[in-house]
Amino acid sequence: MLRVGIFSDEISQDFEYALKVIKELGVRYVELRSMWGKNLMNLSSSELNKVKELIEKYGLKVCLIASPVFKCYLSQKKVTSSKKDTFLMEEKTYSEHLNLLEYSFEIARIFDTNLVRIFSFWKEGDLTDDVLREIIQRFEEPVKKAEKEGITLALENEHACYIGNGKDSKRVLERLPSKNLGLIWDPGNAYFTGENPYPDGYELIKDRIVHVHLKDAGKDKEGKPVWLPIGKGEIDFKGQLKALDNANFQGVVSLETHYVPKNGSKEEGTRESFQGLQSILQSLGIKII
Repeated sequence: MLRVGIFSDEISQDFEYALKVIKELGVRYVELRSMWGKNLMNLSSSELNKVKELIEKYGLKVCLIASPVFKCYLSQKKVTSSKKDTFLMEEKTYSEHLNLLEYSFEIARIFDTNLVRIFSFWKEGDLTDDVLREIIQRFEEPVKKAEKEGITLALENEHACYIGNGKDSKRVLERLPSKNLGLIWDPGNAYFTGENPYPDGYELIKDRIVHVHLKDAGKDKEGKPVWLPIGKGEIDFKGQLKALDNANFQGVVSLETHYVPKNGSKEEGTRESFQGLQSILQSLGIKII
């Protein structure tokens, strides 16, 4: 059995409509990132209350706060006007992200989850030993805050950031053994770095995984990586999902589609990916809970 979730904004920015679709698909968990054209971190108190009311209305549970924390530059004061994917939030400095981290803890408590996503800073070159040491230094204070607050920081391997795959995730996590720091394992992001996600990347970090993001990928005619529906790409999701089930994984595997069909919508991409996920799970005899 596997717990399955879906990003609401991978369906629609109309939050209630997204919840209706999630409920229709028979999924119990929702992952929160943005709604109504705003990042979750930028919602007003009344809007946060509305989000909570709607989640309760549809009988769903929040599996993780998908914050943009540390999707910033490693330098304490550096920001740019370049268009990077910060999930509808303006670019911020590292110091500002420390404040955002504390606020994300408050958001997590509102939605009864102890998982908060973080990133590993915009990649500006190779992950050298010096860069690795600086990342670890930047993480030390947040980990201490998480330990104090009973929060688990979930570091996502993100191909646009320094920690993009299993190999690099291991280098960081083995130096920060706190039980309040785990990994969001994203096979799709690992694929974009050139790593074979399963079994290669997974085997390196499987003991630190607290959450999983699901999106498939392959290559276009020019050999560049592109997002595809679950089951239509080159990632061995059959092996990956079987391994998670065999390990009695207690976290949530969350559909973060990214794929949008030509002339189609995000909802259509999510529905197609969910069908692919269902097909794989059924072939393995794994139930969605």
